[in-house]
Amino acid sequence: MSKHAGASATHHQSRRTRRIEATEVTQVRTTHRRRKFLARSSVLAGFALTMIVYPAVGTISPYAGATEPTENVAVAASGEASTSSRVIIGTQSLEERQLPLPEVDGNGAALAVSGTYSASPYLPDCNPSDGAEGYNGQLTADSLCDVNGAELRNDAAVALAELNAAYKLEFGRDLCVGNGYRSLSQQYATKASRGYLAATPGKSVHGWGLAIDLCGSDDTGYSKAWLEANGRTWGWVNPSWAKSSKWEPWHWEYEPGTDALGVYGENYWNSKPYLNTRD
Repeated sequence: MSKHAGASATHHQSRRTRRIEATEVTQVRTTHRRRKFLARSSVLAGFALTMIVYPAVGTISPYAGATEPTENVAVAASGEASTSSRVIIGTQSLEERQLPLPEVDGNGAALAVSGTYSASPYLPDCNPSDGAEGYNGQLTADSLCDVNGAELRNDAAVALAELNAAYKLEFGRDLCVGNGYRSLSQQYATKASRGYLAATPGKSVHGWGLAIDLCGSDDTGYSKAWLEANGRTWGWVNPSWAKSSKWEPWHWEYEPGTDALGVYGENYWNSKPYLNTRD
């Protein structure tokens, strides 16, 4: 073989060797980059599970299956569990119990329909146990109490004060009351201005201090819907006639009082009752 041919073969082999070495280096670098990418992806995935997925799942299903029965139960001094729900305390938990907790609505309903009334912290100067007396539109001054700017018979006033407290929790303000009790002369004036929409003087529920007319927009929308759902708890209703023969969504009555007087009874319109609920 000639000298020139030998040199050409050596050069060709050298180029082939360099290509092989370059390929091996590239493969090593590629493998290294893949390993780094996978390692970083695992870290990021773990971070996402810890910071995003797990909290989200906990929000959707909080503490699902997080408690197990345990013999070491935290109890109050009386020996009973101090809460009605199971709570995680380290590795211990409080046993779930059905405790007879008081219900605000139940208390309000009892107050509304009870024959014996007690003073309300929302109207402390009004004492329903004092009773009331007088004719329609001519109740004695000490039979009435002021609530939200309107006078009402003392028992109706206390019930409205309780209802107003619940209303204020829901809406952040007092219930808007336009008027309540009307004297006989005021009812004559109302009859003259409103015609058939106003009751006969001497027969009006307003004259007994058992009715209010709402003002503003409290007789519409969500306010009206809330009152329809909750007003009866404290005895206050928008009577059926105010939804049919006459459309008066603003007119609300204290039903225990109207029932006791027989306002919607057959003999009411032929009588002129004198109210005396005092001992």
